[in-house]
Amino acid sequence: MKKPTVTAVVFEGGQAHSDIEEEIAQVRKEVCLDTLEKLTHVPEIDGVILVTNHQDLARRAEDLGVLTRLTGRRKFHFGSELRDVIVDHGIENVLYLSGGAVPLLTESEFLQIALELKRRKNVVVMNNVQSADLIAFSPARAVDEIPLPDRDNPLGTLLKDIGLRRVLIPNSGRVNFDVDTPTDVLILGLHPSCGKRAKKAIQSLSWNRENIMKAWDLLRDGCREIAVLGRVGPSVITYINSNMVHRMRVFSEERGMKALGREDQGTVVSLIGHVIEALGARQFFRYLGSVADCAFFDTRVVFSHLKKRFPDRDRFNSDLMRWDLIEDPWLRDFTRAAQEAPVPIVLGGHSLVSAGLWVMAETVVAERGQPDYQRGTEIMPRVITS
Repeated sequence: MKKPTVTAVVFEGGQAHSDIEEEIAQVRKEVCLDTLEKLTHVPEIDGVILVTNHQDLARRAEDLGVLTRLTGRRKFHFGSELRDVIVDHGIENVLYLSGGAVPLLTESEFLQIALELKRRKNVVVMNNVQSADLIAFSPARAVDEIPLPDRDNPLGTLLKDIGLRRVLIPNSGRVNFDVDTPTDVLILGLHPSCGKRAKKAIQSLSWNRENIMKAWDLLRDGCREIAVLGRVGPSVITYINSNMVHRMRVFSEERGMKALGREDQGTVVSLIGHVIEALGARQFFRYLGSVADCAFFDTRVVFSHLKKRFPDRDRFNSDLMRWDLIEDPWLRDFTRAAQEAPVPIVLGGHSLVSAGLWVMAETVVAERGQPDYQRGTEIMPRVITS
């Protein structure tokens, strides 16, 4: 009887329009190569394919024994491209991920995903319920039964909706972490499990790491006031509360604003945005500094509330506190106020206040060997009552 096979398909591409976007693109290429190398070492993965519009990345991937497929001859559509890869290569079971996704996932975890696909049929394995960027499914031709999405995030849900059984990878910061913004890049570069190619690329960047390093050190302290603002999910806060003794000041709003179409419809409403409008950014950050030792701030909610659509160049320079390089006057003043705040402020997108903060906390816990908060503590078994 023929054994089932699993093929890993990695998509990495795009077009940079500024120096900072090009720097992130170069880091993502190195992240992608680190991941491709892991995938080629997994015995239960029978083939690895890279889909990209970067010819230099394709050449380096081929040196790792990866099959490559260049795009760019037609307008890119994610779902159509994925289906064509599946059909053209006769893929039986597919493990899809984007090039910047799950850079901290281990070879053994990829092995477990591949074994799940070989062990079961009609399943879709996902790293995130709402916005997955690792989606593995069996059979691969289930893609024929869904409306082909133009991006990867809804793929898992579409496959579940046609009857595939959803299997979630055990939740953690590492499983959800990906590289999209400069803040993600800095967190990855400071993480002990960063891949060797990515580490070298990140260390070569002349980016200011002062705020992220100060904030990380504060997480290592015994008890601090930590503010988290934006699309904050409960899992990261639960993890910190279970393993640390920090006092968390959390203001979560507009979760799912992209998935629900609220950003595109212009219906995002933010209390923090209203406060900044009323006080001005400088006074807002002064007040924030009076109630917290540091803050992790998903700024995209406020930007959407204010109906401001900044180019990636300006948003990314804001994340790095490079206010002098920002063209938009409002964002320049906002970023300068954050940089001059009395406590370290870390700016970023959704990933900062979810997987980014989570992997930072996981690292601190791992450094301790055994969390002080949990030492000498056990959980009472659940009591069943009639």
